[in-house]
Amino acid sequence: MKFGNIFFNNFLAKIISLILAVLTWFYVFDLINSDSFHQKKESVEDIFSRYKFVVKEVAVKPVFTGKVREGYKINFDNVKIEPQKIAVFGPEEAIGGVKELRTDKIDLGEYTKNANLRLGVNSDTKFLRIKNNAVNIYLPVEAIKREPEQNASDNPNAPQ
Repeated sequence: MKFGNIFFNNFLAKIISLILAVLTWFYVFDLINSDSFHQKKESVEDIFSRYKFVVKEVAVKPVFTGKVREGYKINFDNVKIEPQKIAVFGPEEAIGGVKELRTDKIDLGEYTKNANLRLGVNSDTKFLRIKNNAVNIYLPVEAIKREPEQNASDNPNAPQ
């Protein structure tokens, strides 16, 4: 195959592709150099002046999963969380909807005796800063006392 055939075969399609590539390059070059493409540098003061930042205390709620093991019970009224409320900081629009923070999940099936846990705290709200992102939880677990079954021979009132 001759060099001329390689060069001139589909010559019109090659010229059109070259023109489109050059035009695309100029278009992208113009976009990159325009002011709208460059990110504006904002100072901390600019950000704080645009939004109203507030601090709010929010209740902490434990998240329980699973079932308590058979033969045990948990008295949820005696579960203690320390601290019960945590201060959060962020834009007023974001914090306004925050009613509570949730702990990491507590699998109830893992515990057969009282437990002191240290768990993380989180929220689905973006732009939220949590002052203390961990809490201590006391989980009271009790064994269920079962009354021993009586044998028929031990019971004088049992029918024979």
